[in-house]
Amino acid sequence: MALPTLLAPLDEDRRQLVAVLDLLAETSDPEVRADLAGELVRLSARYEDAKERALYPALRGREGTDAPLSRAEEGQAAVRSAMVEIRTRTRHIKPANAHADDPEGFEQSLDTLISAVHRHLDQEDREVLSVVDGLGPAEQRELGRKLERAVAHATTHPDPPHNPIARAVTTIGEKMDRALNDASTTSHPGVEQLPDRQPERPDES
Repeated sequence: MALPTLLAPLDEDRRQLVAVLDLLAETSDPEVRADLAGELVRLSARYEDAKERALYPALRGREGTDAPLSRAEEGQAAVRSAMVEIRTRTRHIKPANAHADDPEGFEQSLDTLISAVHRHLDQEDREVLSVVDGLGPAEQRELGRKLERAVAHATTHPDPPHNPIARAVTTIGEKMDRALNDASTTSHPGVEQLPDRQPERPDES
């Protein structure tokens, strides 16, 4: 489902996220799947971070939002937990080597993440987006501004701390980690297949 115009700042990350899920459903190549797994973590982390910082606070406390938001946050927690596992299995490891030690365990962890993301997106489409439609014009404008800022400063860490200082340190570490990984991993057979690949945006706190 396409995001409403109000949530346009989230659209690019969600579009790429769905593209990664589609490619994972089509390929059985271990190296490609490992490369896409790392990208799935990066994109999911950015998407969930922006929603947690801007979307959910804007909807919280409104009539009829308690149950949908509770379910959304439960789904988000499941996605974050699964992301941490895949991040551990792909961090500083070339895609060609990610399955080497525990191929079955890697695929089980990846399947857990894929399922969690699908369930979370489905619940978002069914319940959360309808709540967004109920916002008034002024609330929609304010949410749009907050979402733009949240997306511009979204982190790729799967479970960032809430403390602003700790978050800033974590985000700097993510940027350094990304640079080291890119220097050691020159081949991205999965990411290169993504359609209409857009330039990466800087991750900032």
